[in-house]
Amino acid sequence: MSSRLRAITIVVALLYFAASLFHAGVINGRTLPGAVTPEAVLGAVLLVAALLRRWAIAAYVIVLLGTIFGFTIVLPGGLADIDVQIHLAMFAGLAVCFAVWAWERRASR
Repeated sequence: MSSRLRAITIVVALLYFAASLFHAGVINGRTLPGAVTPEAVLGAVLLVAALLRRWAIAAYVIVLLGTIFGFTIVLPGGLADIDVQIHLAMFAGLAVCFAVWAWERRASR
């Protein structure tokens, strides 16, 4: 894993930690208690991926599956709902991780 991908992965992990704090009511008064722990765990999985290069793709897949699960829970709130927008940002961050990982893998061959 390059330093670029490591930095991107850490930024995406921070997004998950921010979402966890948001849902805990730390950032605002709104809470979604069921999301606090899963988002923190997914952020931790991304931090581990930033440290352990060999496990990056597995971590991205695990986090993607967890994000899809969370998205199915918040989607009925509608696209204007802040929780849906948070998940769309998570998907965008993961897409960048996957793209940079694939690009670097292809470039190294």
